[in-house]
Amino acid sequence: MDIFKEAEEFAKKEYQKNDSFHQYSHIQNVMKRALQIAGSFKDVDYEALKLAIIFHDINYLSYENHPDASVVVAETFLKSRGYPTDRIERIKEIMINHSTPHRVRLGEARLLEGKIIYDADKSIFITNKETYDKYFHRLYLEETKRLVPNKF
Repeated sequence: MDIFKEAEEFAKKEYQKNDSFHQYSHIQNVMKRALQIAGSFKDVDYEALKLAIIFHDINYLSYENHPDASVVVAETFLKSRGYPTDRIERIKEIMINHSTPHRVRLGEARLLEGKIIYDADKSIFITNKETYDKYFHRLYLEETKRLVPNKF
């Protein structure tokens, strides 16, 4: 079985433990938007991006701690399958990049995939003036901004 299928099967069960918003359907929505954004770029590490998306909210017991807790789950899962350590480190960095508090504390995303996951995760929330005002100015990529409705 390939790593994506294993990760998806594992994640679908784990996400059932989260609140109603952070279910696997959220991952599917983020994935769809991220792939839309990524299509505008040549050198996207799709494997790392997709795995980071699958795991980014997997342990959502609290807003403040979920990125770090989710990284632990991803690392444990990937190590148990012999996934390369350098690749795990890249995935962990991308996962952390989806978090606004981590962005404030650690600085801007340095990897394109980190910018994509942040933009994908936040842009799907932009459905009204309040969320537009909260997130639009924080988006990294012009490609994402073009996908967000500007009707507010």
